[in-house]
Amino acid sequence: MDYVESLLEEYFDVSQTLQLGQEWLESLLAIEEEICWEFNVPTTNKFRDLFRLIPSGISKENYVATSIQILSREKARYYYKPNHTVYHQSKAA
Repeated sequence: MDYVESLLEEYFDVSQTLQLGQEWLESLLAIEEEICWEFNVPTTNKFRDLFRLIPSGISKENYVATSIQILSREKARYYYKPNHTVYHQSKAA
């Protein structure tokens, strides 16, 4: 989890840079992909948007903590399949 926190801190710092050129954009996209991989979720816009939009006035510490909570919750939601219970899987076999 420490690695993800450091990635989120780096993402925060890079995104706060006023001069976002092409090289900064590519750097942000690479960090987004790495964060998704570390959380074992697809690198889709749905998951990238969970930490991509940084509210103005938020501190780095709050951003990191909130992003980790949101990513953890959405990861659980992504892997939780209420329609595929053990009962239904064994019944199909």
